[in-house]
Parts: sequence; C-alpha cells; structure tokens
Amino acid sequence: MRSTLLPCLTRAAFTAVLTGAVLTGAARAAPAIFVAYPESGARVAFDHVILQGSVTPGSSLSVSGKAVKVGPDGLFMEWWPLRAGTNDLKLVATRAGQTATQILRVIRPAVRPLPATPTSLDRASLEPRVNIEYWDAGGDTDAERQVTVAFRGSPGGKASARLPGVTVLPMREVAAGQYRGTYTLPAGTILPAAAFEVSLTGRDGRTVTAPTPGRLSSVRGPRTGTQRPGTVQGLGLNEATWVATDLTGRPALYPRAGMTFPLVGRVGDDVRARIAPGTSLLITAKQVEVTPGLPRPVAGGPVTLEGDAPPGPALSFLPGPAGTPEVPPPVPVPPLAPVSSAPAHPELALRLPLGGARLPFTVTQTDGGRRLDVLLYGTLAAPLLPPAGRDPLLRAVEVTPAGPGVTRVSVLTTAPQAWGFTVNYDGPDLRVAVRRPPPLDATQPLLGRAVTLDPGHGGSQRGGAGSLRVPEKDLNLPIALRVAELLRAQGATVHLTRDTDLTLGLYERGLTAETTASDLLVSIHANALPDGRDPRGVRGPEVYFTHPQAQGVAARILAQLRQRLPDLGPGKGLMPGADLALTRPGTQPSLLIETGYLTDAGNLRLLMSPAGRERIAQAIAAGIGDYYAAQARQP
Repeated sequence: MRSTLLPCLTRAAFTAVLTGAVLTGAARAAPAIFVAYPESGARVAFDHVILQGSVTPGSSLSVSGKAVKVGPDGLFMEWWPLRAGTNDLKLVATRAGQTATQILRVIRPAVRPLPATPTSLDRASLEPRVNIEYWDAGGDTDAERQVTVAFRGSPGGKASARLPGVTVLPMREVAAGQYRGTYTLPAGTILPAAAFEVSLTGRDGRTVTAPTPGRLSSVRGPRTGTQRPGTVQGLGLNEATWVATDLTGRPALYPRAGMTFPLVGRVGDDVRARIAPGTSLLITAKQVEVTPGLPRPVAGGPVTLEGDAPPGPALSFLPGPAGTPEVPPPVPVPPLAPVSSAPAHPELALRLPLGGARLPFTVTQTDGGRRLDVLLYGTLAAPLLPPAGRDPLLRAVEVTPAGPGVTRVSVLTTAPQAWGFTVNYDGPDLRVAVRRPPPLDATQPLLGRAVTLDPGHGGSQRGGAGSLRVPEKDLNLPIALRVAELLRAQGATVHLTRDTDLTLGLYERGLTAETTASDLLVSIHANALPDGRDPRGVRGPEVYFTHPQAQGVAARILAQLRQRLPDLGPGKGLMPGADLALTRPGTQPSLLIETGYLTDAGNLRLLMSPAGRERIAQAIAAGIGDYYAAQARQP
C-alpha cells in the first residue's frame, strides 16, 4: 500500500506527511521536566530558593499543586518558599494530555533549641574548636590575647568556663541557649596546653560540664615563617590560595615567594604572624617553612631608579620613618613632555634596597591611578633615601611612616597609570615597576594592542545554572570568540584563555595575560544570584575591577552595553574595588564583565539568543575600541 502511494506524492507533500507524523509522535510523548537549580537533595539555609528550569515548550507546570508560569520556550523561574526541614516539591508538567511528574527534595536545615529541662549541653558546639598557641604573649595586645569560649545549651541557665589554675570565667547568654565569654590571657603567663572546662547550671538545678575540643597554651619563642618556593604564580597575580588574613578572616596580604613573617603563635592549621605591633595575620601553616628565631634586620638605604632616563623634574621625598633626617617636602611639578619623549624602557622601575630581606608588603593604587602605595612591614636599620635619577613619568616619591615598624613608599606618576604595575623581590631589592604608555595610532588605536579574553568557566566548571539546558560556560565562549574576531579586525592581537570547552585553573587565566604582556585582561561571565536573594527585578550588566587603572576601559564597556542593550536593564554598573581572582592582577588593567543575570528570565533569553550574544560581543568590542581611541587622543 505504502509503495503504490509514495510515487504519487510530490516531495513537498511527502515532507508534510513526514513532518506531521513526527509532530504527532512528539505530541503524544510525555513532556520533559528539567530542573537547573537546585539539585535534588540540596541543603538551602534560607526560607526561599530560586526554583528554575524548563519543561517541553507548550507544557503547563504545577509545583506542589500551585500553577507556575511557563514561557513559550518552557522556561520557569519561581521564588519558592521553604519550610524548615525536608521539602518534597512535586513538579507536574502536562502537554497534550500527557503528564510527567518529578519529585525535587530540598532541605532547609533547622537548628532546634535544646529543651530547658533537663539541662543539656551540645558538645558539638563547644568553642574553641582548635588548639591556640601563644609563642610571644608578652608582645601581643590585649585584643590579640583574647580567646572566645562559647557553646549551645539549655536556655535560662548560668554558665562559666575555667582553665586549670585560672579564675573562673563567667559567660553570658547572648541569645536563647547561646552562651559566650571572652578570656584574655595575661601577658606574662606560661601555660601548658589545657582545655577550657565549661559548666552550665540549668533551671532544674542540674549542672553539666564538658571540655572544649581546642586547647590553649602559652610558651616562649617567636619563630620565622618563610613562604615556600613555588607556591605563588606569576609577578602580578594575587592568589586566594595563599592569602594571609586578619584575625576576622578578611584578606589582608597576598604573599610572594620567599616573604618572611615573624611568627608569634598558631591557631589550628594556621600560624599567626605579627607584622607590626598590634597587627596580626593568619597564614596557612603548610605554605610557610617555620624556623627558630625572628627574621634578620633589614638594611634600607638609597632607592635607585633603573635605566638612563632623559632629564626630568627633580624627585621629592617626604620625611621618612622616625629618626631619619628631614628632607624637603614635594613641590609642585609642571606638566612634562608628551609620551613620545619618554625613554625607550618599557617600565619606570624603582629599586628599594632591603639587603636581600623579604619583608611583607601590600600594594594599593589610588588617586585615579596616579599613586601607587607600597606598605613595608618591618623595622629598617637605615632609612630609605631618595633616588638621584629623574624620569618624565615620575612626579614624586614619598616615604612616610605609617605606624611603628611600617613604612609607606608612594610612587606618584605624572598622569593616571593605566597600563599595569608590579611589585616583587628582585635580588637584594624590592622592585616597584610601572608600565609606560605605548605609542598609539589615533587612526587605528587597537593596532598593536594585546588583549587577553577569558571566556568564564569551561569543561567541568559549568558556571551558573542553564535553565534552558545551556550552562553559563557555553554562553560565555561564543561571546568571547566573537569579541576576538571584532578586535582582531581592528588590528589587535587577541589571546584567548580557551577557545573550546576546556577546564582551566583559576590562575592560569591571569597568567595568560601576564606571560603575553597583554595590555588588558577581560573575563566574560553571566551573573546569578546566590541562595537567599530574591531574583525579582535584579538584572542587567555589571563590570568588576580592583584597581583604578581599569576604571576607564570598564566604564567604556559598560556605556556600550547600556547603549546597545537597553533591554538587559541598567544593572548595578561599575563595581570598583572587587576582590576577585581575575580582577586582582595588576600587571595590566584587569576586569570581569557580568553580561546579565541567568536568574532573570529576560536576561537569560537574550543570552540564549544568537542575536543577543552578537549585540553583547559588539558592545564589548566597541567599548574596548572607544577606550583606546580616547587614550590615543591624549597628549
């Protein structure tokens, strides 16, 4: 029968019959349910979660009996309430009479208060949980010698803690069933390792006691910690892997290989460094080599200027640390010659003599990129003295005390610095280098410029959830590839951290920009809200950067995104001072673009659209081009 009919059908008619058969079969199939977030079994510590995913287009959807809005493309996003404990959400999709069901389990952990009676104590909540050692308690401030003792127990009781041979420490009930006290170790105490014994007497008159897991000790003998070789990559990367934090856990200093720290204690797996009186840092013990005694004294002396620069204005120094000779303060400096008269050396570099010592230091760029501040932690045997050389890019050098044992060295440039900087040990010195502006062609401002583009995530790193079955990594890559095409067409050299679905280490991306001497690092991402944030109305682009040197190009890119894609929404815009791995590198202006929010339906649909991604790529490339064109027009 079929063989006698087919010859009578035209190709168009046959195609129509075949297509109809396929559609009829699809219509009869049960719809698919795809939950992009959260995963089944996820634990969410908030009273709502962003429930997002998609169903077969044309389907309706209900969640636990409530109808949920579904777009023509099958997309759904709901700000879904969670009760304490286990939430079994029943998703039911219906299409053309066919139904599919899926159970999604989401757990909202709940800490239930202990009963008032009988009196009880939660041993798992006891603090301190780790051993705390003091190696030089006499040199610590009261704040550095404070130890928090805490636990959870029956509410309405009386609590205390004590160390063997030490006066009882009263504890307060700071919230229902939450007890806390602060013990200050006396400065001259030598204390063998001992646990706190906490005690709780409840409303029923019963007393329960328990030792803290962490033990406290005070012994004699500060030591030296030296950052292990090979732990820090590159010249300008600031790796969170090896960050030194303050006592509250906030990042305070990014070590370099060989950096030495005076160690005065240990807190669990961390050693404690006292880099200046009253300034302590916590450093992961495995990243440093610990040796007896304190670091050796630091020499100091005259700062030198690298290279044979042509004559420029006289350098000026402010007074140095206490006890150094007075020198004249900075004086106003007239405008200098244009860049074309600058020396051929690609960097302005100063050498701070440290006699081979590896003092801890921090670097910040301020004043719109006109000022680079290096804070050196350590007492100098001799003051730093002004360099004899001159350079047209250098307006002044200021050396000022920034507290006991801390010296601030400020490098002031004659124009905003927008090309990169590094501060690293080099031989016996600390080398402070600022990249010079290259010659720019006003008619072809991107000609000769090197740009590193980083398509965020990749490989096993999926990035944000793809509610329409495409994860963030696969949205970032085509945008970056297209930006690369557009920049190369204007004469730029473009380096891509990946051009396929490749898994990369976080710091490999910044190293690509550094090793290729790129003028700019741009990481391209799509945003998503974390748990606990209501997604409704949160949309639009954001551009993150750490150092002022990146603000100009970030602003140009943002302006183009807002101009060309008003349908994205304005977003939060510029996000300066970001503490992100891909914005912290200083060897070149580094920034991270969040093109839109995957947790906003409109932004997601735009990112899913080839036309939308093209518009985003055009905006990013145009913003970069605008920035270098503006740089080329400056004298």
